Amino acid sequence: MAEGRYDKYVKIKPSMDFTKLYPALTAPSFHVHGREWNSAYRMDWFCVTEPFLMINEPHTHDFDQFLAFQGGDPTHVNDFDADVWLYMGAGDEQEKLVINQACFVYIPAGLVHTPLEFKRIGKPIVFMDIALVAEYIRKPEEEK
Repeated sequence: MAEGRYDKYVKIKPSMDFTKLYPALTAPSFHVHGREWNSAYRMDWFCVTEPFLMINEPHTHDFDQFLAFQGGDPTHVNDFDADVWLYMGAGDEQEKLVINQACFVYIPAGLVHTPLEFKRIGKPIVFMDIALVAEYIRKPEEEK
């Protein structure tokens, strides 16, 4: 990229090694924190190629969260060959969502959610975790 006055707004190669946290991730991941630009935004972008349990502990956040699931081929994002289990709600209200097609999931602030498990991966998929917040903090379910 050529140098210019707006370079400060570009993060080159925002990849991060998440394999210590999630050993089943075999592809590079993107990680962007808006606080680098004094902005309330964060996004993690994962290419999931094999099944694994990502998060087991139910928790909440003080902010809205958006989860995106799409096929791994950027020219065919709706070609989704996987089963992802996402639990939402607590106690008797808990419900398992079976995600088997490309979608966005909105998690309002305060809603108990997870476990999140990539149960079956037929073809690689992309998972994005997006929040309009500068700092990502999980609260255990009992602190709701």
